[in-house]
Amino acid sequence: MKARITVGIFLIILTTSKLVAQSLPLYSNYMFNMSSINPAFAGTRGVGTFTGLWRQQWSGLPGSPTTKSISYDNVSDDEKVGYGVQVFDDKYVNYINRTGVNLMYNLKIKISDEGVLSLGLKGGIYNDVRNLNSVYLGSSASTSLDNAFASNLNKIVPLAGAGLFYNNQNFYFGISVPDIILFSKVTNYKSDASLYQVNELHYFITSGYNFEISDEVSVKPSFLIKASSGAPLQADFNTNVWLNKIVGLGASYRTSESILGLAELQITPQMRFGYAYDMPFNRPNSHELLLRYELGNLYSKGQQLFKLF
Repeated sequence: MKARITVGIFLIILTTSKLVAQSLPLYSNYMFNMSSINPAFAGTRGVGTFTGLWRQQWSGLPGSPTTKSISYDNVSDDEKVGYGVQVFDDKYVNYINRTGVNLMYNLKIKISDEGVLSLGLKGGIYNDVRNLNSVYLGSSASTSLDNAFASNLNKIVPLAGAGLFYNNQNFYFGISVPDIILFSKVTNYKSDASLYQVNELHYFITSGYNFEISDEVSVKPSFLIKASSGAPLQADFNTNVWLNKIVGLGASYRTSESILGLAELQITPQMRFGYAYDMPFNRPNSHELLLRYELGNLYSKGQQLFKLF
């Protein structure tokens, strides 16, 4: 019964088309931090995992966006349920700040000797703070003449999300709708209903494969497709080369946006450090740091999924 209820809620959320979502932060290390974009990923690594991420978008540009998050995910003893929690803080320019928490839950269904299909749900809230009265509109402008900047906003916004994720020893595929605001409009202006904040639903599709070239070298191509109405389709195409499962070097191309350099270091069997350097075509560069620590030894557990993530 619990499985049927979860699957039903998952299908309702995933197939809903006329809902709106927050503007999502950008991740370059998404392949090592996939719970942030797909709740069905939680617990996939098979051990308790802490992941911290810090991103400085368009470094050097005054008021550039920053993203900070800390998450924990794990799997039940029978490996049939994955779960997790994420605390995040997103800051856009100097006037918009979103701080919140997400809870993740998924059912894991073994469909072959190596293949597992996960159906995931996410629920959470964030505090949406917008200090619009502080926006400088020019010496001749006045916030009293512009309804879009006539009042500040401080609201608690509830969220939901859904995703599915399939993985085996060398392949993964996922699709998700990570953040859906649970009501149709966030009203943050005094009088003009046409200026209500309306953000569009985001869809994510991810996939990747692990090629074992030798005992010392593996190549891991992957991609992420991001779709949202009102915006052009965008895709990240990535390739990472791992040496002795210790050092990973890679590059990405984000369509019509930037090229990226990626570096990973498996410091110990439990701890990994990652760095991404974004080089946009028309904007300042961006930096992203990732630190992951696992409360278990994947080698001693014989986890095959270490090859992928």
